[in-house]
Amino acid sequence: MNLAASLNDFLSNWRVLLFTGIRVVFIAVVFEFLAWFIGRRVEKLASPFIALDAQRDPKWRAMRRAALRSTPKIVLRTLLYTVALILVLDAFGLQILPLSLAVGSVSLLFGAALLPIFRDYAQGYILLSEDTLAPGDTVQIGDHTGKVEKWTLRATWLRDSAGFLHVLSNREVRDVIVQSRAAAPENAAPAGFDPLAASPKSAASGKKSA
Repeated sequence: MNLAASLNDFLSNWRVLLFTGIRVVFIAVVFEFLAWFIGRRVEKLASPFIALDAQRDPKWRAMRRAALRSTPKIVLRTLLYTVALILVLDAFGLQILPLSLAVGSVSLLFGAALLPIFRDYAQGYILLSEDTLAPGDTVQIGDHTGKVEKWTLRATWLRDSAGFLHVLSNREVRDVIVQSRAAAPENAAPAGFDPLAASPKSAASGKKSA
């Protein structure tokens, strides 16, 4: 008897279920399109900075260009998918106002706590886009002078002439004096070559033509 009642309820609400499903699919398609479209625009805005590393080591260039292209897309998709999730929950009849307030409050708390780290990553992305420094460069940053031993979006590792390692948060890297650039290896790819654009198919065709 309970099974029959449940079946009747399901059949009577099939229109609501169908409308909810269509609404969820529509939200997913729209936000996926927005992520793709805005991502393409962001990549086009970043394209003038891509070729600034033409004389760098190919491995560094590949890492740098991948980070320049992927980092904004990751941030963008995280924001868009968060909004899409809230709208999907609303489509299922959940109250989104309390949920939105809760998400906003948690975001503010985490944002305030992680603000220095966000500043590190933001400044790191700017340094990366301008090709300010790279591993192997000898630079002076404030009172610190040395060779860049390691670099990430969050911090810069400098090895000074005495052998001491200085780890600087990227938010502290403002005034940079580049004393010398890292020498590219002799077998480096020609200027303007994009390692990420070289696919196995193109490499195979190059061998055939040779």
